[in-house]
Amino acid sequence: MPSGSTLHSATPSAYSSSAEDVKKVVTVELQEKGGASALQNHASYASLDDEWITDPSNPRNWSLRKKWTNAAIVSFYTFVSPLASSMMAPCLLQIAEQYQVTNQTILAMTLSIFLLGFAVGPLIIAPISEMYGRRWVLHISNILFLFFNIGCAFSPNAGSLIAFRFLTGLAGATPIACGGGSISDLFGEKDRAAAMAIFTLGPLLGPVIGPIAGGFVAQSIGPKYVFIIIAGLSAGAGFVGIPFLHETYAPVLLQRKRAGRGVSDAEKGQLNILPTRREAIYTIWLNIRRPAELLTRSFICFILSLYMSFMYGTPF
Repeated sequence: MPSGSTLHSATPSAYSSSAEDVKKVVTVELQEKGGASALQNHASYASLDDEWITDPSNPRNWSLRKKWTNAAIVSFYTFVSPLASSMMAPCLLQIAEQYQVTNQTILAMTLSIFLLGFAVGPLIIAPISEMYGRRWVLHISNILFLFFNIGCAFSPNAGSLIAFRFLTGLAGATPIACGGGSISDLFGEKDRAAAMAIFTLGPLLGPVIGPIAGGFVAQSIGPKYVFIIIAGLSAGAGFVGIPFLHETYAPVLLQRKRAGRGVSDAEKGQLNILPTRREAIYTIWLNIRRPAELLTRSFICFILSLYMSFMYGTPF
């Protein structure tokens, strides 16, 4: 039986992301369960990983058409949510008049509270997507994003608008949290640059296009339709994404492949690479703790975060 250090030795460059993800889960097992169980799990998956490198179901072995279809859908998801962050900015005076808001802080909060959801969401959503896959995390969040935007459109008062804006930001953070991982699942290091360039157009162009489009919409048909249009874009993304977006996360695909082999229940217990409840709690806690440590212990990270919070939180 090899020692624990063997698990952390360098893997061949031909390995896809699946082998790295399996090793990551094994590392958690080593920390939580002890070395024997993790080593047995890793050894049992060694042959499966070797096959996975050339397996047609490996996302990195998909056709270019299938890869770029998935990348385009994820990129569109990533465009819609940043668009919503700033599209209502030109409507603030009309919103203040509609809801009779005289406090400038409350008025600014209707816009900037969205970013609080953007900040909190990835802490939970990112580890969930790494435990249960990207596809349905993206779809469910997109559906919630749609309904929360409808809630913003028909909010009866400023308080409910602020609450729905926060929930919209929480759901809209999913493409930002999972999108980069999806692109990494699809493309190797040599082919990833072009896909990442397209993916990052969403966060870059969304906040720029949003105020321009929002100004025209608010002036012509009213601020309520800003949220309705965003909900419509979200519905369009879901209409295309639900049938055509495929799961790309290797541990989930490996789990399905293993389940299709007809292994016994005992083998299923040994080969289970999806996390137990204890591992899930540990993974979520690790992903919450890490950014908190960076924010409080890194001066550069703190200053950049302070600057970005000021820029995004200033409505005028």
